[in-house]
Parts: sequence; structure tokens; C-alpha cells
Amino acid sequence: MIAGHAALLAEACGRPVRLFYDRAEDMAATTKRHPARVTHRTALDRQGRILGMEIDVLLDGGAYSTLSPVVLSRAVLHAAGPYACDNLRITGRVVKTNTPPNGAFRGFGVPQVAFALERHLDRVAAELGIDPVELRRTNLLADGGTTATGQSVADAGASRQALDAVVGRSKWAATKRAHAVWNRKNTGKRRGLGLACYFHGTGFTGNGEIQLASIAAVELLAGGFVRVRTSSTEIGQGTRTVFAQIVAETLGLPYERVETFDPDTALVPDSGPTVASRTVAVVGRIVADAARALDRALAAQAGRKPGATWTLREFERAAAAYLAAGGDPFFLARLRNTSQQVFDDERYLGDAYAAYAWAATVVDLEVDLASFEVTVRRVTSAQEIGRAIHPRLAEGQLEGGIAQALGWGLCEEVVMRGGRMANGQLTNYVLPTSIDTPPIDLVLLERLYPHGPFGAKGIGELPMDGGAPAAVNALADALAIDLDRIPATPERIALAWGAKAAPGRSA
Repeated sequence: MIAGHAALLAEACGRPVRLFYDRAEDMAATTKRHPARVTHRTALDRQGRILGMEIDVLLDGGAYSTLSPVVLSRAVLHAAGPYACDNLRITGRVVKTNTPPNGAFRGFGVPQVAFALERHLDRVAAELGIDPVELRRTNLLADGGTTATGQSVADAGASRQALDAVVGRSKWAATKRAHAVWNRKNTGKRRGLGLACYFHGTGFTGNGEIQLASIAAVELLAGGFVRVRTSSTEIGQGTRTVFAQIVAETLGLPYERVETFDPDTALVPDSGPTVASRTVAVVGRIVADAARALDRALAAQAGRKPGATWTLREFERAAAAYLAAGGDPFFLARLRNTSQQVFDDERYLGDAYAAYAWAATVVDLEVDLASFEVTVRRVTSAQEIGRAIHPRLAEGQLEGGIAQALGWGLCEEVVMRGGRMANGQLTNYVLPTSIDTPPIDLVLLERLYPHGPFGAKGIGELPMDGGAPAAVNALADALAIDLDRIPATPERIALAWGAKAAPGRSA
């Protein structure tokens, strides 16, 4: 949207234009996450096995559609979660409202449907008298299981692996017992434990990546250096570092020999936008292909076999000889459908995503019964992301996403009045800070994806999906209340607690 405004101004004045918003302007004018209302009806047998699901997804698009169709498609494709279900009906709609347009935000519609599903499953577990862990374990997809679109996913069993990891690391059963004892002894506070299982498709939906056919390039420089050229933007997630690692590992060069280029559209090919957890899994794969093209060219020049390990001295000599002979220093690669992905865009059947990442999160929290302030004591999360190219950067992204998800679920609320955001400053829009971020016990699970660079999948969106439902499930466990709306602010928790303690009901 901002790019469109800048383009219109540039056309009007015939000069380059750069727009700067202050914080209040930014929060008031830019797109927000789509508010959503998700309705579930589920049929189960007495053992807790899901027989059928009917899910309705309604999104608030704001005044204009912008990216609402994209967000809706991803929402409906993830609405049934990582669970097996033979009988499934999912519908989705976007409505216009008198508010600023809503757009793509971290998670692309998946956090909304994941929250609804995981809260619903905890309700189902309570109704059936089944442990919420066992309900999920009974219904999670296994390797080769099929998603809502009929896509068979070879590594779907990673969902159970993630569940077992967090249940073990959080000491689920023992912690539940300890909470029960603690809650009986303490009248002013309550503790609870909550769980969420979730998954996220890597890259654009359906045939999006195939149709875009993104391009990346590497450039051979004098002295045996290599430069990466892509349109992917570094926004703190470590794109430059990881791309340099991919090229260095592909060519067998020291990391210091690889440079990265600023994503100036005049200087880099179109690798697509920096969205949808596609940077490493999709663009990184193309970067690796471009590096292999460079390797083949130098190998041919030097009369050796492509893919053989270079010593640094050998690479420098081959590079110098290649450039001296007038060889083209630019090596381009275009995305290829190596996984043979096939998706029917009309019927929403087939391979919705080339790969999925899988996760489970447990939240341990405490609620003050005087103020209804929530303190998250600990988060345990298992994230199956394929190979972590740079484990420390991967952990940073995942921990940041979990903290962001907790903020969305517990305190961040956009207040609209008269079609305008009424709390567009950090004084009245409450964000979690480092002080509010709990200890996070993170487990990296790595099932190598054969079509990603060295087995990597996407990780950017995944951690956003599970924190909110796990936290609200923990609140329900602590207080025996039913919350179906987020953020779960102290005011909403107090109202639910008061309704529970109303005449005729016991607290």
C-alpha cells in the first residue's frame, strides 16, 4: 500500500519519492492482521478420533481487498491443522468494513485459524474427558498422511515428534500435578498449562512459486570472491548470513569469500518478495543452483569434474583463468519444480505447498486473581524446520516469533473507533518487552527436506501460529474459564471469571 502511494507521488511530481511515517502514522495508516471469526463443528467417536470437521472462516478485510484473497486462501488451507480427517468441509469469506485495509502479517491468516482450532480441541477434550495431549496424539497426521487438499506429506509424522518432544521437555503430567497442588494451597493465584500443535506451508500457495519462477544470481569477482544477487531483503532475520553460508558450502569456500548485494531492483534479478517463509527454502535453493552453475563453468575451464572439492588456491586460479578468458561472471538460476508439485487452483486440491514445517508449543503461566495479570512462566516449543542452516539465527527467529505470538494472544489489541485506530501509539498499544518474554526452551527438530538448500524449510511464519492458543489454553486450565477471543487481556479474563462465579455457578 505504501509502495503504491509512493509510486503515485513519484508519477505526479516526476521525481523519486520516499515516504517516512512516524510511529503514530505508521500504526494508523498501514495494514493490520485480519480480524477473524472462525466457527467449528466436529464429530468424534468415543475414543476421541475425529470423524468429521466443518469449519467456517470469516475475515475482516477492511475497506479494500489488498492481500485479503491471499490471506484467506492460506487460512482455509491450514484451518484443519496437522490432523487427519476423512470428512472435511471448510468455507472462507472476506467482508469489507469501514476500517483501514487489513493485509498480510506474520503468519498470513494461519494464526487466526490455529487459535480457533486449538482452543476448540481443548474444549472437545474437556467434553469427552480426554487428556488434551492424548486427543491430539490420536489425531495427528502420520508420515504419508493427507492434508485437507488431499496432499500426501511424507514427513507429516514430524507433528507427533514435535508433540512428544514438548510433552517430555515440559514434564507435562508432572507439571499438571504440581499445578493442582499449588492451586489448592494458593488462594490469590492460579497456574495452568496449555498446548498447541500446528504446521505452516513453506512458500507461496499452490502454483504461486512455479508461476513466479524466481531468479537468483551469483557473480564471480576478481581474487576468487563471489557475490550473491537476490531481491530478498535483510530485515534482521539473517538473510545475508545464510545466503553466504549456502554459497560457501556449495562451493567449498570460506564464508569470508562470499559477499551479498543490496536488493536494489536495478542491480538484482527478481527473486520474489521477502514473505511466506520462502527466503531460505525457495530463494536459498535458487542461490545454491546458481552457485552450482558457477562451479560447472570453472570446472570446465579447469578440466575437472563438477562438484569436486576446491582448495582455495585452486578456486582462485580457476576464477582468474575464467575471467581472463572473457567468461561471463554472472550465473543465474531460475526456480524449478523439482518436487513435481501439482495443485488445482480451482478446486483447491493437490499439493498446496512444496513443504510444511511442524511444531508444538506448551505454555506454563500464572494468573493473579486480584489484578488478573498474566505472567508466562515458561514456554517449551519444538519446531521441525528441516536443516537449520545457521542454528543460532534460526533460534532467534523462532524465539522472536513465539514472543510475538504471546503478545498477540495476551495483550496486543487494535482498537477501532469511527473507522480509525484509536490506540496508535506505544503508550496505549501494549507490546510485550524483553522483561515480559519468558524463558523459552526451544527444541530444533530437523527432518531434511530433499528439495530445500541442504534440507532447509521455511521458519519465519511457523512460530507465530502456536503461542496464542497455547497461552489461552493454559488460562482455561488455570481458571476453568472459556475464552474464545483474543487478546486475553486482564479485563476479558476478569469478565470470564466473574461470569463463572455468578449466582448459580461456583468459582
